[in-house]
Amino acid sequence: PKGDYTLSLKKEGYQDWQQTITIDTGRELAVNPVLQQIPKTPSVFTDPVTGMEFVFIQGGCFQMGSPADEKGRDDDETQHEVCVDDFYLAKTEVTNRQYRLYQPRHVPAAYQGITLNEDNQPVVNVSWEDTRDYLKWLNSKQSGSGKFRLPTEAEWEYAARAGTTTSRYWGNDLDQACRFASVSDQSAKRKWNDWAIHDCDDGYLTTAPVGSFKPNAWGLYDMLGNVWEWTADWYGLYDASQKQNPKGPGTGSSRVDRGGSWNSVPGALRCPVRGRVTPSYRGNFLGFRLARTP
Repeated sequence: PKGDYTLSLKKEGYQDWQQTITIDTGRELAVNPVLQQIPKTPSVFTDPVTGMEFVFIQGGCFQMGSPADEKGRDDDETQHEVCVDDFYLAKTEVTNRQYRLYQPRHVPAAYQGITLNEDNQPVVNVSWEDTRDYLKWLNSKQSGSGKFRLPTEAEWEYAARAGTTTSRYWGNDLDQACRFASVSDQSAKRKWNDWAIHDCDDGYLTTAPVGSFKPNAWGLYDMLGNVWEWTADWYGLYDASQKQNPKGPGTGSSRVDRGGSWNSVPGALRCPVRGRVTPSYRGNFLGFRLARTP
């Protein structure tokens, strides 16, 4: 019958094709669709130098920050829409073993006699400036176009949420945290009785070996808890006009860290929480995770 029709073609591995046509009496219409192949990007990349595994994160848009009624919300978490391009993000935080390939003498020491120095524990006591030097070393070992870097604050939160809109990527129940990360918990309360804790027991007093708990929906471990993670951005209030791949202010006095740690109060273990410290600061609760350009 005469009229307007929309034609659609879909094929796995190709971009969808769609066209609206008009059918009229007595007239033939030729349609010649061409499907564009989607570039094949490996879902996992393994760095041959460190053995670090990276998950491919397909870009998209999300609501960054927190709604006004979220429990524990801070004033600098203003919710706004942000979009990011494709990138890779490491499955886990950088470990002591991976960091010591660059700095063999790095010893993060201990917290009240509890070691932070095992090979598979996340590296701590590294400043933002230390991460910059580590990246310079690691990139010098690479061939090809992909480069390692710190994730932007927007990329970090997009990946941590993994498509969820709740305060934590497992939901809103803070006492489920022990299934997903090393956090301030019942065992910590027994040793340090003045701590504010999650009402659960994760089995570790300080940092856990990376990947010890359940990952989020995109296969990323310890995005909340274990150690705070440096990001690339200077700290500042969000600029809602920066929608596509925002990078924060051009200058500042503090860099943003994300994710909370093994000693954070429960309210600090939420996807939108923003920490900030000076680039030269080192702490036994602060490490980093790498991103990579595809």
